[in-house]
Amino acid sequence: MHWQTLFGFALCRALCANSAGKTTLVRRMALVMARPGLYREAIEAFNKVYDEPFAPQYGPQLTITQVHVPDDKVWNFSDDDAICVLLYNHIPVEWVDHAYTYGVVYLEQQFHHPTMSLDIFREVDDERLERLH
Repeated sequence: MHWQTLFGFALCRALCANSAGKTTLVRRMALVMARPGLYREAIEAFNKVYDEPFAPQYGPQLTITQVHVPDDKVWNFSDDDAICVLLYNHIPVEWVDHAYTYGVVYLEQQFHHPTMSLDIFREVDDERLERLH
């Protein structure tokens, strides 16, 4: 296992509480991580809207608030919601960039053993490739 993959996995585990919907939450986090620059763009948009600019937390002590989504609402959880969780927790953009490998490995696994419509994964993969060029 590549260490960047492990980092992305650990970040998802830290942000997503144990619940029936955890798989969906982790999936959305991984799909955000798989698209280079997406989180950076979200931070730029955040900074245009709010008076106080985004301030990442680096430590040595971190405060992480896990997301808890009721089981009957988890299917409404989107990539935008995943980005909001990252923003709310002041996750540095470098951490999400570092977790890119995890997102790509997650995408690859979904193509071989899909847990939802392959159309979503194809769209994300196409966007990922566009962002790389």
